[in-house]
Amino acid sequence: MKKIIFLASLIAVLFGGVCGAQTTDGARAYKYLDAKEYDKALGLADSLIVANPGYDGSIIFKATVLNAIGKPRAGSRLIDRFMKKQDNNSVAFYIKRGHTKALAKLYKQSIHDYDKAYEHLGTNDPLLKELLMGRSRARYAIRRYKSIYYDMQELLAVDSTDYSGLIMMVNVLNWLNNTDEIMIYLERCVKLYPDDALVYANLAYRYQNMGDYDMAIQLNSKAIALDNTSTYFYNNRGFDKYKLNDLAGAMADIEIAMQKDPDNSFAYKNRALVYIAQKERDKACADLQTALDKGFTLQYGPDVKELMKANCGN
Repeated sequence: MKKIIFLASLIAVLFGGVCGAQTTDGARAYKYLDAKEYDKALGLADSLIVANPGYDGSIIFKATVLNAIGKPRAGSRLIDRFMKKQDNNSVAFYIKRGHTKALAKLYKQSIHDYDKAYEHLGTNDPLLKELLMGRSRARYAIRRYKSIYYDMQELLAVDSTDYSGLIMMVNVLNWLNNTDEIMIYLERCVKLYPDDALVYANLAYRYQNMGDYDMAIQLNSKAIALDNTSTYFYNNRGFDKYKLNDLAGAMADIEIAMQKDPDNSFAYKNRALVYIAQKERDKACADLQTALDKGFTLQYGPDVKELMKANCGN
């Protein structure tokens, strides 16, 4: 089983919600982008820029569209021109431009700006934590986990109690399969943040990896008691129940996860596992195909394709 990114909700909050997405035009713009109607998206982006020339959200949206159609350099130049009007070449400027490019999913260009800022930043600079976290989020999006590990070591050396830094470190150590060190950080998280659902969900995932599904269920249940809005907690508890052959309980949890997030590809894969165990292969194969359509392979690896080959003749 591949790593489940509990940080996804945190990144969505920090890298999402741009271009006035709560407004009618902003919502319509992102609908065009999601539907891959790029001409309409670009047209609306230009209209938004004309209507709001000083609003960076419109610039971010157009850069996002340009990136989606394979023109990341054009998107990056658009942001550069907009931000240079501020006539500011300070460290803070490069950090802000790094944030802006990350919002537009221009992650490599974003990292370049963070690196430029880092060159001129002292170890006691109050902007250091912001820079390290911003750079790590951009690196996380393109899976540069080892680099993030060193960023988080530096951040936590500055502030060993930083919540975002600890959660990022735990996620990175999951991907790096560092079993010994991750428990040190998880224990620190539990002591510092005993009422935080994400901490218990990450701890549950570690027990899941060790094959202790009973403990994983207990911890995921605690996470759900603290926060019943997350698709990840229900989906993971459903997988734990599946591993203990509680198929009815697994199905109930996984379908709650699907209701909370219909685009969670991992939930479709997990429900397919339950269907396979119930010998309902047609339903399993339909879910496996949906998991692929929703990006499972890109996110998590070849598991779904291997299951399809074994069960669906594909």
